[in-house]
Amino acid sequence: MASENFGVALGMIETRGLVPAIEAADAMTKA
Repeated sequence: MASENFGVALGMIETRGLVPAIEAADAMTKA
């Protein structure tokens, strides 16, 4: 995963919770 995407994922973990962040990160890797 690219470093910028990892930063975004960390932000989503803090704001939305762990599971949505994992799903979003998974979607980004498949996009």
